[in-house]
Amino acid sequence: MTDVSLLIAFTAGIISFLSPCVLPIVPGYLSYISGIGAQEVKDKGRFSYKAFIASLLFVVGFSIVFTLMGATATAIGGFLREYQEPIAKVGGGVVVFFGLHFAGAFLRQNFLREFLGVSTLIGALFFLGILSQKLFFDLLGILLVVAFLYMLGFHQFLYKQMRVELKGSVSGIGALLVGALFALGWSPCIGPVLGSILLYASQQETALHGAGLLLSYSLGLGLPFLLAGGLLSAFLGFVKGFGRFFGFVEFVGGLLLIILGVLLTTGKLAEISLILGA
Repeated sequence: MTDVSLLIAFTAGIISFLSPCVLPIVPGYLSYISGIGAQEVKDKGRFSYKAFIASLLFVVGFSIVFTLMGATATAIGGFLREYQEPIAKVGGGVVVFFGLHFAGAFLRQNFLREFLGVSTLIGALFFLGILSQKLFFDLLGILLVVAFLYMLGFHQFLYKQMRVELKGSVSGIGALLVGALFALGWSPCIGPVLGSILLYASQQETALHGAGLLLSYSLGLGLPFLLAGGLLSAFLGFVKGFGRFFGFVEFVGGLLLIILGVLLTTGKLAEISLILGA
């Protein structure tokens, strides 16, 4: 595992935090785990130690679960090492599907027409000799996986919103447990990104490498949580103003997953990691 792998996982964590299904619910989580209400936030001033400690325990909670998920994914992948190549190709297609979902492509009215157009373009590039046979079949495999999942209606399942209703408050070890439950329950936006990183983790050589990837993802997701907890008053203002950039976050996050999926399918990600790690 190289620095580029850890950077990808860390960036995916940040994108998960900034996604439109996560960022708006963060204030609710912070209020719930710290017991701090809106009026108390205004009176607290710039830094809230209470919210920061609660956020820290919350982050530790979901980091433990995510890291164990990464180690487990790699262990399972180890048992299937004989079938690593076909698993990587199918997994890459699934990651591309997640990327299209995250970017909101399935909500486009002309998605099927655009999908057919891209498929036709790839076919034309192959017959013109611009794409190699291997790359053509790799991309064709991605298109087939995306089409299969779309026809099954999996995109509709992903778009079902989860309502977060938090009542009361917790303290101490409770924040740790809420973090663990947050990891197990995921959210509509974390699911595709986290699922993609888990698929990537399943291709690692050791459970330690897989755990490292998910720990890096947890840091990307957790550091903004810590900043939000400590600077809760300023963070509330940030959330109100950041809404205008949600579309950009979705596009960038979706594009990142699509690129990751293509690199996994074609085997180029391993080559890039070797080059950068040399």
